[in-house]
Amino acid sequence: MPLPPLIATHFYLYATCAHRVALDLFGDRSLALPDTQIEHALKARGLAHEAAIAAARGYPRPDHGRDNLALAFQETLALMREGHEGIYQGVLLADDMIGMPDLLLREPGPSALGDYRYTVGDVKISRRARSDQALQVAFYAHLLGLVQGVRPERLLLLLGDGREEWFPAEGVGGVFDQALADLLALCKGARSTEPFLKPACAHCPWRAVCLPALEAADDLSLVPGMTPARRTVLRQAGVGSVSALAASHPDRLSKSARMEGAALRPLVRQAAALVARRPLPASPAPPPPGPPELLVTAFEDPSGEGRTVLVTVSFTDPREGPKTAFLWALTAVDEKELYEKTLRALARKPQAPVYHYGPGVPSQIARMESRYGADEAGLRALHRLVDVARLVRRAAAVPVRAYALRETAEATGYAGPAPEGDTLLDCWKLEEGDEGARERMIKAAHAEREALRHLLDWLRRGP
Repeated sequence: MPLPPLIATHFYLYATCAHRVALDLFGDRSLALPDTQIEHALKARGLAHEAAIAAARGYPRPDHGRDNLALAFQETLALMREGHEGIYQGVLLADDMIGMPDLLLREPGPSALGDYRYTVGDVKISRRARSDQALQVAFYAHLLGLVQGVRPERLLLLLGDGREEWFPAEGVGGVFDQALADLLALCKGARSTEPFLKPACAHCPWRAVCLPALEAADDLSLVPGMTPARRTVLRQAGVGSVSALAASHPDRLSKSARMEGAALRPLVRQAAALVARRPLPASPAPPPPGPPELLVTAFEDPSGEGRTVLVTVSFTDPREGPKTAFLWALTAVDEKELYEKTLRALARKPQAPVYHYGPGVPSQIARMESRYGADEAGLRALHRLVDVARLVRRAAAVPVRAYALRETAEATGYAGPAPEGDTLLDCWKLEEGDEGARERMIKAAHAEREALRHLLDWLRRGP
């Protein structure tokens, strides 16, 4: 039976989950779920972005593509031998590997083609280069080296804001070589993989296969804070399930597992909360200060490293009750004004703590600060940010698999309204003039605010 071919997607996914690659290669495709709406929309926008870049550059492309890879490869070779400045979506075949880089770009230097050679570039909708993207481009460079007799020395990621991110091939070479060896071993059956619960599982087509298997095994990866390395160490110490971890004595297990107690104790407590199905208080902690207080939520364009679309700043007036300011950036040019309004809104209550949940709000504000700067008053407001997720985790172990806002609030007794629709999709629909998207995003912001308010009240009552 022939080995399945390696493609660029395998290298892209390998950086996140080797087990998904194994399932893509050998799994029963009838068990894989279809793309979610957000995944479908991301792919569609990515393809449209690639097509726009290609049209602007005017590079030729093979007449055939995925319908006839062998013929498309020969057409790509012909275009390379003709010495075109660039080639769009050429096909590269070598050693049972298939690649279709968005761009092949001619550069000076000898190769099997003559006194010139090609390098590879890939078009991305994201605004920042990522390691998984670099690994994918390194795979294209490997194939191109086999085809033209010399591997490119520098590689390109063309990012969503139009920037060209060049990086040396040798910078990712060692990581790529290891990934290639691992994936070849996987194809030959010489390497096995197993699932591990992580955030990427939420959109993986194999989640209906892996999650039931993890639950049936009472797998340690169901414990927040667990890592593959920690799971391996705990298994070697004879602790192979959530229940076994919950029943362990942290100090004794620390010695047998050779893990620091500071890292192990939260894991044991978290496992115990999952088994008990209720929050388990940790060390006593002072309640969050306030009111008065500000509650902040923020929604970001889902293309990655894009713009902030909506910021809400809520304050409870002693006489009139909760009030919320909705600050919008319907286009990229509106974001600077949104940022300035956010800083002014925070500065109106200069002594009040500013509560948010998780890293989203501070990372978005930090990104906007790097773009637009901040005055002294604005910087003072940013220093008042308080992450409620950290307060919760210091106060108690909550029976959740991930400390997402909604999941954590519900595990502590919250039963408020759930947001409608998909906020990430609505960010894009808003660009298209969908007024229903605006209303759904407002409801989602209200739902986040109330979940956040519930957690603050829960902390003040004492877990």
